Amino acid sequence: MGQNEQDDTKAEAASANVVPLWPASNRDDLPTGYLEQVARRVRANLTDLVAAADTYDLDLATEFRLAAELLQQPSGTSHPLPIAESTGLRLTDGTGGCWELVDHNGTVLGLIVAIDGRLVLASTSWSRREVLAAGGAVLLAPFAGPGARATTASGGATAPLSDPEAAARLDYVMEHPHGVDMAAAAHLRERAESLAKQYDLATSTSLLPTAGECIGHVTFLGKQAPDGPVLRELQATEAQLATLMGQLVWDASQRRDHATAIGYYDQAIAAANRADETTAEAYARLRKSYVALYGQQEPQTGLRLAQAAGMLADTAGSHALHGLALLHAGEGYAMLGMRRDCEASLGAAEAHLQAMRTADPAHSLLSADRLGRIQGACYLALGDSAKAGSILESTARRLQGRHKSKAIILGNLALAHIRQRDVDQAATVLHRAIDLVEVTRGGGGLNVVSAAVRELHPWRHEAVVQDVHERFLALMTLN
Repeated sequence: MGQNEQDDTKAEAASANVVPLWPASNRDDLPTGYLEQVARRVRANLTDLVAAADTYDLDLATEFRLAAELLQQPSGTSHPLPIAESTGLRLTDGTGGCWELVDHNGTVLGLIVAIDGRLVLASTSWSRREVLAAGGAVLLAPFAGPGARATTASGGATAPLSDPEAAARLDYVMEHPHGVDMAAAAHLRERAESLAKQYDLATSTSLLPTAGECIGHVTFLGKQAPDGPVLRELQATEAQLATLMGQLVWDASQRRDHATAIGYYDQAIAAANRADETTAEAYARLRKSYVALYGQQEPQTGLRLAQAAGMLADTAGSHALHGLALLHAGEGYAMLGMRRDCEASLGAAEAHLQAMRTADPAHSLLSADRLGRIQGACYLALGDSAKAGSILESTARRLQGRHKSKAIILGNLALAHIRQRDVDQAATVLHRAIDLVEVTRGGGGLNVVSAAVRELHPWRHEAVVQDVHERFLALMTLN
């Protein structure tokens, strides 16, 4: 096959994911300013998606990188969409800054909208509520592994298919569990790691079915495997998946279902203990401290749990995990109003960050961004809104690709602005936070945004605050 034929085949395969809708150009039913919001959100979400794929070493469909590049071009220009040349489709700037998909006759086929981490094509005649409710048509599949096609789950999450041989081997051992071997165990570990990477990118509800199925496989096979390396690998994977399930359940419940989350963390602790995985045990214990700190509002308990996790991380030789535990211990001190102890804990955490090496078993858990996020939250709890705002603003500016974390940072930054009576800036930041919460449905971000909206009550008659209230009410309706 010649190069031109190969290129045509690739273009046809890519453009096959485009689902044209009926021609429509009536935008009268779209709320004022919505088109500008669409353009801003799509551009920001695509940029974050590309950054996240690079950060987590995920395979990202080429189409998304192309679209991200196109959306960075100056406004007022018309750009051909390379992946759809065979259909004559173009991605163009539309009225009000909206991005439109246009056919060769110039007919607008639909609006480009980001929903639940997907890029979708929606009819221009639909209202915003109808677009979000119906989900439009899937335009592009974000994640694609080498030689694998992407599939969209019912919840909207998109994940690459696994290696066929490994999947076939897993099917076989599920029917013949006594034949479980290291290949099947390693395949399950890879699936667990892939799901963990997607936590900060996708809605927790969309990941729960796959994660639940995966932990079911692991626990079932763990009961059948003989003592030895295979069993220890399954137990280590169970610890990882149970920790993830605790995160997902708590996040999906908007940080309300404490009991189920703690139950999964206890399962993770037990599995890690059996597998002699000290780092995994310390992380599960640290996750329990989050429930106490942010969910149950028991800072003393959260502080004690974080300190215990830090001591365990120290025995495991992980600067990253020990530093992370010290950060959350600092938050416990801040909630208790103990500024000196808080700052000492934050300082010790920063020292661990400096000492951390790439070989650290929990290297990905601690970063300068995480440090800034917790430092800002601590000073906010201590009543130092000016210092909190400065830290959070610089952290938000450099953080890319971690939607759920960034929503929390922006929500806290909005609180810092409100407490300094800068209502206009608070409203601007809250719109950015809501953009991310709309995509991820993250419970942490939603709770912080909700707190900020409540604190705006004294300015409820101002137009900028009313706009925020309207968006927040729409968000809660869709949630």
